[in-house]
Amino acid sequence: MSYINKKEVEHIAELARIHLNEKEKEKMASELRAILGYIDKLKEVNTDNVEPIAHITGLENILRKDKINEKPLGEQAADAEKLIKTVPDSKDNFVKVKAIFDK
Repeated sequence: MSYINKKEVEHIAELARIHLNEKEKEKMASELRAILGYIDKLKEVNTDNVEPIAHITGLENILRKDKINEKPLGEQAADAEKLIKTVPDSKDNFVKVKAIFDK
């Protein structure tokens, strides 16, 4: 069975940038030991003849082929103008969006 101690929990918490009090550290150590113990049990299962799978749904990505835009540049510009007219705020044919970073 895997064992994880309080010092390792403190290190993981520091990496995750979360603060844990002493009670939470003990609880987290206990829960992580249980998770690692379950993983140890899974390692005992014989998977020699089991093929690896990513998912069981059978779904696949549907990709489209890239194709060259055959429209003349004038028509492409007209399409861009129509698009710019649909946005709430624009300037000099650019879409204006709210800033997400501080200066």
